[in-house]
Amino acid sequence: MAVDAGCGTGRSTRPLAEYFSKVIGIDISETQIIEAKRSTPQENVTYQVASVEKMPLEDASVDLISSDIAAQWFPVDKFVQEVARVLKNRGCVALHSLYPKLTIQYKNFSETLTNLYSEAFDSMYSSEHEICKIIKSEFQEIFDALPFADKKRISGITEMFHMTLAKLLGFITSSPMYQFFLTKDRDGAIAFLKTLEKKMADVIGEQCVQENLEVHFTFFCVLACKS
Repeated sequence: MAVDAGCGTGRSTRPLAEYFSKVIGIDISETQIIEAKRSTPQENVTYQVASVEKMPLEDASVDLISSDIAAQWFPVDKFVQEVARVLKNRGCVALHSLYPKLTIQYKNFSETLTNLYSEAFDSMYSSEHEICKIIKSEFQEIFDALPFADKKRISGITEMFHMTLAKLLGFITSSPMYQFFLTKDRDGAIAFLKTLEKKMADVIGEQCVQENLEVHFTFFCVLACKS
């Protein structure tokens, strides 16, 4: 069994279905869980509204706890205690996230588009925001708190994705940071997204908004095994 902690809309939950007999996605947002259920065809994937502080799981029942760009929101001590409780012996935990900044390549507009994204991100979260500090530390506090000798961290994982402007904006809206912004200031979050969309569309031209951009991300991963 695999558990996707902080699963959101299930984007990172569904790929686990191929490798595990049973997959459970948990998230504290009922809205996100409703969307995840709507978007998941796999019969071996289920979802529950639940907190990572108190997972609805039996002791030593889980083979993998995974978290995709969400662990920065977890209460470290309580999450780590739950990880130790629910993992089987030799069960694993894999937490990954991406650095706040990304680069965009498209024709002669790469620098302009990257700067627009960076400015928009900075307007939503300054580099001194607590969440940004946690990400920049590459989950140092979580790594230190995991009570397992077998653990490591992998940094500088880079990957490029082809995305239309609409898909890039969709990625932003699915991120925990944007969801937090949406919860705090719904009107501001919606206005933020519309402004960013217009500025980017103005740069690449309305006739090109369906073309793919090269979006370059950098990830890091914390891995540990219970023994």
